[in-house]
Amino acid sequence: MTLAPEVAQHRTSLDRALAALDWTLVESGRRVLDAGASHQRTDGSAGFLYVSDGEVTVSVDDQDPIHLATGDLVLFARGHQRWLRATTAGSTIEVALVPAVAGRAAVEGLPDAMVVRRFAEHEPRVIGLIDEMQAGCTPDGSVRDGDAVICSRIGTMVASVAIRRWFELGCAATGWLRDVQDPHVGRALEALHGDLGRSWSVDDLARAAAMSRSAFALRFRELLGQSPATYLAAARMDAAKAMLARRESTVTEVAHRLGYESDAGFSRAFRRHVGASPSRWRAAQRAAARHAA
Repeated sequence: MTLAPEVAQHRTSLDRALAALDWTLVESGRRVLDAGASHQRTDGSAGFLYVSDGEVTVSVDDQDPIHLATGDLVLFARGHQRWLRATTAGSTIEVALVPAVAGRAAVEGLPDAMVVRRFAEHEPRVIGLIDEMQAGCTPDGSVRDGDAVICSRIGTMVASVAIRRWFELGCAATGWLRDVQDPHVGRALEALHGDLGRSWSVDDLARAAAMSRSAFALRFRELLGQSPATYLAAARMDAAKAMLARRESTVTEVAHRLGYESDAGFSRAFRRHVGASPSRWRAAQRAAARHAA
């Protein structure tokens, strides 16, 4: 079958977008829920939630709740606080993923939550793979060498299928496919995320991208819709929230790891971005987790 030129170009753009999105598995698991049960996720992971049975509502940050029924899937392109509440008894499979740095330009163009209704009906061949991700990659939950790599590739495939279906339903914003893959900016993003504590300048990032300063700054804004400095500040805050939520580091340690010269400077930046001090935000997360439990 020969495709019309405009259709072929359209598909090529979608192929490039999906090729830019590569994901690494963090964890996966099935959750059996009683009616009224709730759960909160604050670790800042991306990933997807599949409703294998029953009905649930999911809230992302302070946005309106999303109602999901059996067979629905929601993909989270970026890490956000999420709350799940079971409307009826049932079960879900939740997979936490980390997007590859080189694909962040494509990820930034996606909404916080992409809902694909009746995913099981539209993509029945994928459901068996999701079921196997509930514990390792084997139905009996045993762990085998290579599971981390295999499950990451399965997670990437599921996310890609979900995005394709979401795109086919006409949910994508105009221009999302345009130039989502840029190897030069991708190299700069990889360097930036590899050392968030460094005092990055536009010149530093341009050198990492092998571009001139002016061309890099323009290209970066075209792809990500913001300046490198704004992006770096947001990336540091995302990392800070993830570290604080895991409770593995003190506020001072988080500030030092992210390149802030003082706790006060870090706290001011965190408050501007989040609306609360790091210690107050962490205390609120702990209180919400105890309430959800």
